[in-house]
Formats: sequence, C-alpha cells, structure tokens
Amino acid sequence: MNFNVIVPIVTKQKIYNGVSRRVLLYARKGYTMSESNSEGLSPISDDQRSMSLSHYIPVWWASFIIVQGFSTAFFGVYPQGPLNVLQAGVAMCIGAVTSAVFFVLNGKWGYEKGIPFVAQSRAAFGVRGSVIPNLVRLLPAIIWLGIGNWIGALAIQSITTSLWGFGNVQVYFALFLLLNIALAWNGMSSIKWFDSISAGIIILLLAYTVSVVVSKQGISTASINYEGTWGLPFFTIIAAHVGTAMAGALNAADLSRHLEKRRGSWNHVLGHLLGVAPAMLYMALVGVIFGTSITTDTQNPVFAIMQIAPNQTVGVAVMIFILAAQVSSNLTLNLIPTVHVLQDAIGTSWERGLIITSGLSVVTFPWVLFSAEGGIYFLMINAYSIPLGPVLGVLLADYWVFRAEDTSIPSLYDKSPDSKFWYVRGFSVTAITSVLIGSVASLAFLDLSWMIGLPIGFVSYVVLQKTRFEERSANYFSESTSPAAD
Repeated sequence: MNFNVIVPIVTKQKIYNGVSRRVLLYARKGYTMSESNSEGLSPISDDQRSMSLSHYIPVWWASFIIVQGFSTAFFGVYPQGPLNVLQAGVAMCIGAVTSAVFFVLNGKWGYEKGIPFVAQSRAAFGVRGSVIPNLVRLLPAIIWLGIGNWIGALAIQSITTSLWGFGNVQVYFALFLLLNIALAWNGMSSIKWFDSISAGIIILLLAYTVSVVVSKQGISTASINYEGTWGLPFFTIIAAHVGTAMAGALNAADLSRHLEKRRGSWNHVLGHLLGVAPAMLYMALVGVIFGTSITTDTQNPVFAIMQIAPNQTVGVAVMIFILAAQVSSNLTLNLIPTVHVLQDAIGTSWERGLIITSGLSVVTFPWVLFSAEGGIYFLMINAYSIPLGPVLGVLLADYWVFRAEDTSIPSLYDKSPDSKFWYVRGFSVTAITSVLIGSVASLAFLDLSWMIGLPIGFVSYVVLQKTRFEERSANYFSESTSPAAD
C-alpha cells in the first residue's frame, strides 16, 4: 500500500515502522498520531500482517466460547426463558450465522485496507462525526468488559468454594481485572498463541461435559414438551444473541487488519464464517443443554456449569479454561476497540488506555447487569443496540453501495478541513440523520432493537445519498454562515 502523502517523521533520532512496541508518528498537514505498538491506529501493510488463518480462526473461537453466549441460550430456554428446546436451538443457529455474516461484511475494510474501526468510521461519518460510532462502540465494550471480569470472578469463586470452601468474589473481581491488563499489555502478539491453544482445550472439555450430562441426566422433558412460541419472544432471543456479537462486528476491522491477505478475499470470509459462527453456536447449544438439565436449579449460568459438571475435577477444569476464554474475549472484543477510541480521542498510549478502560468497566456495575432477574440482561443488550444497529447499517451501506474500493486512505488520517471526509464542518449530516431515524424506529420495537434499526439505517443512508442530501446540507450551512450582503 502506498501512503505517499503520509510521511514518517524522525523522533529521538530513529524512524519507526509501526511494528509492535515501536513508535510511529505520521504527519499530514499538521495532524500527528502516536502509537506505542501494533495496536496503534496506522494502517497495517500487507507484509506486516501478524496472523495466519490457522491463528485467526482459533482467536475467534476463544473470543466467543464465553459465558455471555452461553447465557443468552441459558436465559432464553424454558424454565429460565420463553422458548422450548427446538425453538431455542433454531434461534441460536440463526443468530450465529447472522453474526458471522455481519463480521464478513463490515470487516472487509480492515482486511483490504489495514485500517482500524476508528479510521473506517470517518469515511461515512466524517473526520469529526466519527466520534458518534466510536462512542456507540465504546459503551458496550466497557459494559461487556465489566461483565467478562465479573464472570471471571464468579468462576474463580466457584473453584475456590468447591475445592476449599471459601471465596471472596469482590477480591477475585479486582484480581481478574489486573490479570486482563497484564495479558493485554503487549497487544495482540501477547495472546494469539494462548488463544489458539485454549480454544481447542475448552471445546474438548465442554464436549465431554455435555456428553456426560446428556447420557447420565438427560434433558428435561418439560423443556422439550413446553409449547414455547415462534412469535415475538423467539425473535427477541435472536436479537439478543446477535446483540452479544454485534458490537464486535462493528469494529471487526480492528482484528481483520491483522489477518494475512491470501486467497483473495477467501481468507477474510473463511476467517469469520469458520471463526465466529461455530463458536457462537457451540456455546449457545451448551447453554441450551445446561439450561434444560433436570438438576439445574440456579439462575446463575456460571454456577450452573459447575453444578452440572460430571465431577469436581472436570468442573474446575472447565472453569479454568472459561477464565482463559474470558481473557481472550476481553482483549479482542472489549479492550482493543475501547483503547483505539481513546487513542483517537485523547491520544493516549495503548498501555494507559488499558488502565482507563479497565477502570471504567468497574462503574458499569456488572454484578447487576449480568442477571436474569427482571429481564435486565436482555434489556441491557437491546438498549445499547438501539444506536448500534443503525450505525452498522450506515457503515455497510457506505462501503458496499457507494464506496467499495474507491477510498482515499490518507484522507481518513487527515482531520483538517481539506480532508475528503470533512463534509459539513467535519460531520456527515447524511450518516447522523440516518442513525437518528433508525434509532427512533428501534425505540418503538425495543425487544427487536437492531433488527429494526439496522435495515432502516441502511435504507435511510442510501436514500439520502441518492437524493444528494449531504451536498444540499453543505450548501445550506455554508449560506447560513456567510456574511449578509450590504
């Protein structure tokens, strides 16, 4: 890739090239961007990609073999939820495949151009307006980071209580938070091997546990014979299942830009179809089986895993590798996007951004959000999906309908008024209006959330672009700020 208008500048007598643990400063018309490692914001060229397909797929497995996906099925199937076993299984299949498709469609930017989400969003929303999708992505990332750390704390408590009869979940929460920071300190390079190994082990352990549960305890006939529904609650569960992954689909470019470019686009397509869908489906089906087990009498998914394990040793082993999966998920789905937003907004380093993000995750009160009580778990997912769906719809429409390969990457890194993506004072009126329309529509159907907001945001953006709404808005604001004639 040739970025001939972006020039590296000398800092402390050295010129750096964007490789992990190095500093790269790009300058164009006064705009500088500091990066501490490969998790910075500069484009990653084809020859600097760090992950082969054999690493990329297991990284996604480890990212989605997590209790959050398990919990959607666990809370959705009877007796915890409104669906019977067949309905829950179908809902999980639809949700997993839909999520993978979103990753394929929106991750193309990163794979083709090597740019992160915060740069990608400037094309549709403007170099200043990109703060909107950035904030829309930041909020669920921080929420899920807190929930992930709380799940880790619950898992540790399950282990220590089972083995030694004591535990302090608050202390474990703090320790697990620190563990995440430590493992994420060196970015993607510090965890890809860890992810690849842990993904395989946890799949085998869970498969063994599920087989023992089914063969020895069976699945509750009440859950199978329960009438359930194919109506609104069925689609609500699908929306929630996709909602657990949609935030990750929004910033798919943050990971796809690390994937080696081979086989044309097939590396990108296979990386997500084989990485996202099977892992989501696998964990969801485990959640269905555990949620319908005749011996499960708890509404806490973490405790249910330990309770149904065929023996204490397997239960502890599963908990340990679930801890590993939570760490890898936090890095890929929660820490990377949040820190990138902070890097873009306040110019912080990767390491300092990790600390800030971890601190913010605590004040989301994850011990309250991770609960089936009062439907708060599904309500939380649907609530943050209100703007998330329309934002994703706008990004997909912008790239696939209007932009595709015709994008000036250097202009995405230029925040001056001369940028191609300056639009109206740095904001795209078309993108913002489309998100507002989609969000308002989502409010009327909160249980379906993104299912309403995404297509409406997509269509609104296409219609407004076709009618030259951006151009007319620019002319209007230009005339309204011009000095009055004498």
